[in-house]
Amino acid sequence: MRILLYEIRKVILSPVILALTVLFLGFNFFLIYENSYIKDDLRSINQLAHMYGTEINAEMLKRMQSDYEASLEKVNEITNSVVSKKYQNMDELYSDRTFYIPEKFSEKNIQLFNNTALLDFYYNNSLHIEESFLSRDPIKIAEYELKVYGISGPAAELIRSQFDNFSERYKEVHENNEYKHLFPAQSVWETHLLLFKTMFKALLIESLILTVLVTAYIMNFEFDRGTYLLTYSSKRGRKLWLDKFCASLITNISILSILFVISLAAYFSVFSYKEFWHVPISSYFNAGKEWFMSWWNLSFIEYLAAAIVLAYLLIVLFTLMTVVLARWIRNSYLVFFTFLCLFGVIFINQGLFPNSSILFLLGSFTPVHLILNSVVWFMQRAITFTAYYEIITIVAWFVILLLFVMYCTRSFRKCDLK
Repeated sequence: MRILLYEIRKVILSPVILALTVLFLGFNFFLIYENSYIKDDLRSINQLAHMYGTEINAEMLKRMQSDYEASLEKVNEITNSVVSKKYQNMDELYSDRTFYIPEKFSEKNIQLFNNTALLDFYYNNSLHIEESFLSRDPIKIAEYELKVYGISGPAAELIRSQFDNFSERYKEVHENNEYKHLFPAQSVWETHLLLFKTMFKALLIESLILTVLVTAYIMNFEFDRGTYLLTYSSKRGRKLWLDKFCASLITNISILSILFVISLAAYFSVFSYKEFWHVPISSYFNAGKEWFMSWWNLSFIEYLAAAIVLAYLLIVLFTLMTVVLARWIRNSYLVFFTFLCLFGVIFINQGLFPNSSILFLLGSFTPVHLILNSVVWFMQRAITFTAYYEIITIVAWFVILLLFVMYCTRSFRKCDLK
């Protein structure tokens, strides 16, 4: 235990690791600040959800209609007294270019306009949500993805063989009304992209960089300082390699936890989701240019938890990968740059196969592709074609890398240190 703590202490005292961690946290705060202009809108949406509930049904629509008509009447009273005009809806008001709203109306009136416009948006979209949902054909969307990626031949046939699963999931979402829930509209505020693409990708890349640096630093500490002959000369010294591996794993998980806890705490303190934790992630309001329909019936908080767990598993995989590199490369800097090259090779491997080959599809089953596409984790996509894409990728790579680590552990005990 003392040795393990000593190895972890090396990282804690490393100015480079500490500086990068602080820098990355600062960058995450900047991302939050840069998008904070939507925070007031999200608070208003939470108030709307608190008032009417999140489940869209006849009773809710009736209440929304009554309140919307009353609110629109107040708006028209104000506009009629100021500019002698009345409007059928809020779009008509905001489209009127004959005057500039901030110059004609008070802050209190503008706030009423904004609240009415928000109610207008959610009422009308909720009113027509079923026909909007039914207008989406998952098979046509999948065929469009095949066309975009230029997939044909056996690869396309493999994807088409899963179309029944696509349709079945679509019917399930319709039958259990997953799509009929209020949620921050992706088409307007893009909160799913902000959280699971911008923030998560930043957190994952930051954690990846620190994981490689930390692992290489711990595993090659003695080689970098020329004390390896003394440290590894005994039988116990050779077992130190395994202690270093455990220390790397613990440290990387700890750093990931620090980044996630601080960054997500800051994110959710700015962007309120208090009324939406238990709303299905497949809510149709979460549809923008594309609809994020999950393979399973997951609430927002369940989806977030699954994404965080997957992030931890990816960091474990990249720790294993770096440990294997550090076994054969006895320089921390070379390990880091070799890892970057390997990362790039794994990323482009998919392009080495023709788009008609099944190997082209299997080429995306890598932790590299996972870490770069956090926005569509557990989501229905033609190119991944299976609901178990993330599970298959993690398990397959974990088994492969664990076997490599076991081999490296045994080989290090007998290797020539010179």
